[in-house]
Amino acid sequence: MKKIKFSIVLCIIVGFVSCTKEIDDVKNLNNPDRNQVLANGSDLIGVVGGGYVTWWQANNRDLYPPLAVAADAATCSWGNWGMRTLSNEPRNPILNSVSWSDSSVLTQPWGGNYAAISSANDVIGAIINNNVKWVESGVDKTPMVLASAYLLRGLSYGYLGLLFEKGFIVDENTDLSQKLPFAPYSQLKDQAIADLDRAINLAQNNSFEIPSTIINGVTISNTYLVNISNSYKARFIVQTSRNQTETDAINWSNIETLTSNGIISDFGPTGDDGTNWWSLSAVLMDSPNGFGPFGGRLDMRIVNLLDPNQPEFFPATAGSTLTNPEMTSPDARVGDGKDFEFRPTVLFRSERGRFHFSHYIHTRFNNDPTFGDGLDARQIKTFTLEDNRLLLAEAKARQDDLAGAIAEVNLSSRITRGNLPLLSNTATKTDILDAIFYERYIELFNTAVGGQFFDRRRTNQLQVGTFRHFPVPASELEVLIEPLFTFGGVTADPTGIVPHYNINASPARTNDDNIPTFN
Repeated sequence: MKKIKFSIVLCIIVGFVSCTKEIDDVKNLNNPDRNQVLANGSDLIGVVGGGYVTWWQANNRDLYPPLAVAADAATCSWGNWGMRTLSNEPRNPILNSVSWSDSSVLTQPWGGNYAAISSANDVIGAIINNNVKWVESGVDKTPMVLASAYLLRGLSYGYLGLLFEKGFIVDENTDLSQKLPFAPYSQLKDQAIADLDRAINLAQNNSFEIPSTIINGVTISNTYLVNISNSYKARFIVQTSRNQTETDAINWSNIETLTSNGIISDFGPTGDDGTNWWSLSAVLMDSPNGFGPFGGRLDMRIVNLLDPNQPEFFPATAGSTLTNPEMTSPDARVGDGKDFEFRPTVLFRSERGRFHFSHYIHTRFNNDPTFGDGLDARQIKTFTLEDNRLLLAEAKARQDDLAGAIAEVNLSSRITRGNLPLLSNTATKTDILDAIFYERYIELFNTAVGGQFFDRRRTNQLQVGTFRHFPVPASELEVLIEPLFTFGGVTADPTGIVPHYNINASPARTNDDNIPTFN
């Protein structure tokens, strides 16, 4: 086996897989090396399973807090996970440096996704190139393992496309002894779609069941795999868009088809009490598993959606308060015992910027027994039925099927949980899209990681100077001997898409003379 020269394929041990020549050379019959494992068909599912844990931890764990605050969906003054750095007003650049204490915000999704891809490639290569099979009790389980590997690789490339400006495309046939060219986010997304299509093709031509030990607590039949893949294809196509222009250019008829054949219930793993399958959504709510009452609050831009009489920004001037801090909202998800509860006291540090303040905190975990916070044994709602329905409604609206879009919205959480009025059959396209995005910000809060960030990005609603995607981590660029760069900063990169390496921080906003704007 060639010694890997690039850090994109990380040397980790997950389950049965190893990726160093040194480990391959060890002869230990009680601990078989990588080549032995990949030659044994029954062991391939263990490699895939380890890859799914790595994929989960790369994308669905530590990224909740930083992306939520950068999106002005949640707000928090605490420095953990880059929250204060990435939510500062005015916006500052991402501190893409090996010395940044929160550099794991970049390195975890980069390294984890490529490690998961490496596991998938090993399994795909063993089956496709080396004709390894797994037949047990006369049943050929090879199609199930191969479909699982393609799904894993598709999900990993999909999140790389959502998160990063560019990356590498590596498959089972890539020569890793050669320097690889960077591929833009659009090509990462295209690779994800191609792999999900491969998984769908296998699922449509074989009958199988992926055991619940692969994605914790979720048994995936071949038909369910098709549903999951269709929904994720829709997510990746829509939310990879970097601006409104790219959103408008989407083939929305395709999105309608995908979501019409997508998930029919909430999808997500069962939490395992903080062992492998957990998330940091707990940081953004009042939960005993997170920061409790000190947790991230509901950003004022979301408060303003629920009650337009509330300001979009908490006054930043020293000593300032809200005249009427408690909302008056017709939405049934607001109030004691509901999704969002009022707190008279704000527990953040004023000197870090009163623009972080808010009197509302997410409490759905405490009041909805079906809603897990990622550190318990409930389902982690990674892709909700409402998310899929709202994408379907948006697809219909953007194709000017207003009646169809209205019907979908009137079946949604707007009615079933918000108890809001039905959209009338005379609603305009703007009215319909407003109702859809209202639900995407309210109902989907603390579900799909980065969901509100990706939605703000694709509709030009991020604050000016907010990064629109992550740079390749500095630690990776140094290994590759590539120039360092970053994104964001009101002065350095107001659009959030121009690479630069000016990571000087601006002082936090202390008054209300310069209210942020959006791009």
